[in-house]
Amino acid sequence: MNRQILVIRLSSLGDVILSSPVVLNLKISFPDCRLVFLTKERFRPVVELFDGVDEIVALPEPGTPSALCRQGLQLDASGIDTVVDLHGNLRSWLLRNITTVAATHVYPKRRWQRWQAARRWLKVVPELYPHTIELYNEAARAAGATIHAERPLMRRGKLPERLAPFFDDSRPVVVIAPGAAHPNKQWLAESFAEVALRLFERDKVRIIWAVTSSEARFIPVPRLPEPAALLELVDCPLDDLAAVIARCALTICNDSGIGHLSSAVGAPVLGIFGPTHPALGFAPRGLYDRVVQVEEPCRPCSRHGARRCFRKERFCFTRIAVDSVASVASQTLTRRSREAPALLVDRDGTLVVNKHYASDPQEIEFVDGAVEALRLARKRGFQVVIISNQSGVARGYFSKGDADLMTRRLTDLLRERGVDIAGSYFCPHFAQGENGNPYAVPCRCRKPSPGMAEQAALELGIDLRRSTVVGDMAADVNLARIIGARVILVRTGYGAAEEAALRQAGVTAVTAAENLHEAVTRHL
Repeated sequence: MNRQILVIRLSSLGDVILSSPVVLNLKISFPDCRLVFLTKERFRPVVELFDGVDEIVALPEPGTPSALCRQGLQLDASGIDTVVDLHGNLRSWLLRNITTVAATHVYPKRRWQRWQAARRWLKVVPELYPHTIELYNEAARAAGATIHAERPLMRRGKLPERLAPFFDDSRPVVVIAPGAAHPNKQWLAESFAEVALRLFERDKVRIIWAVTSSEARFIPVPRLPEPAALLELVDCPLDDLAAVIARCALTICNDSGIGHLSSAVGAPVLGIFGPTHPALGFAPRGLYDRVVQVEEPCRPCSRHGARRCFRKERFCFTRIAVDSVASVASQTLTRRSREAPALLVDRDGTLVVNKHYASDPQEIEFVDGAVEALRLARKRGFQVVIISNQSGVARGYFSKGDADLMTRRLTDLLRERGVDIAGSYFCPHFAQGENGNPYAVPCRCRKPSPGMAEQAALELGIDLRRSTVVGDMAADVNLARIIGARVILVRTGYGAAEEAALRQAGVTAVTAAENLHEAVTRHL
């Protein structure tokens, strides 16, 4: 019987979004499981954009104890056998104890450590601290999942037609969200407005000013010399807002759920932290996200930023200069303007004929049409990057030096045939490798973990969300899911067997092609 897994995260927006990698890790580890996500009704549109959720159960608001009990009984009757509680409060305790499940796993909340960090007189702020996603993943690991995804991830969704004209201009669009759950967490509204003006003048951007109706009453809309370059969004539905932010070059916000929403759809975040602190575990987690903050002895002053400041002014905010924020924003926009999509292509079985842990450069044989496919990908504006698992090093079949020789020879052969690749990466690790082998260890680079892809993105200026992964293994498919890229499974190498296994497990939304040439010519 397939596993029936219930994931509980009732609120709030940012916390729900941070649970998305846990969902994906569970689904990759147990592809044929039925995964049910329990949250509040207002967050249903967000969870609908997660990869890996089979069913959403949404609690109506307000969630009374009787409503929670009824919902728990219904879930129990549906056959749930495993609960992964990512909320860890009284309501989730009640829900998980109503269900007669075989296993319950609750994430470690670090209550004591977070309490210590937020005390005025007994303040202990650690230099190293786990992110909330890492803590969530501990619950998934306890449920038997292997951890690969460590960043929030959501599908981008469809841009509302009424907002599409704002993106017709070739200029980059920046989202500015000056609100937060608590007024004490909000940087000065006039500072946000000044940043908007400077980016408009210096970087020629257009601005989306995103607020709720309650925030709009006391946060004035900035004025730009070109009124049409600013769009105010008030109470934008979460799924529409996700689609909007996904098309933007940058999001500037406070420590808020909007920052996590932006990370999840692939737009870099510049988060301004005042009374809260990354040590509490809620900093934006995207590959290019940045936090702007100043060190004050009273930070953090509360776990969620709700406590009023006891000093004569909020120095944690007033000492954050507009120049600093605008400068970091401009740097991000410059980098974004240079990013290009990539074809992240597997080596053995996809680009070259799989010869079972080959280590002799003389054995390299290209799959028919593969070189021509790479030439075509380059013409279409894609950087070409080879990413390959080479567990033969950890297994003791050949040395890392041998793998390096293979990589250099492959690069030379492609260059001789008119293909300049942007980079080539391989992972020599395998945790179950030869005893005593230094590479027989867990790592973050072995596919489907995103280490090689993220390294390539940082070193080569790649936009992973506009990239395409091509390979012959389920690991390639799952890598694409984790980094938010497209994927094409080729039937060369192990591809035909992997395709059948994936479809049997219920993974049907995978584009397949006979080989690399067909993948590029028909689907890229």
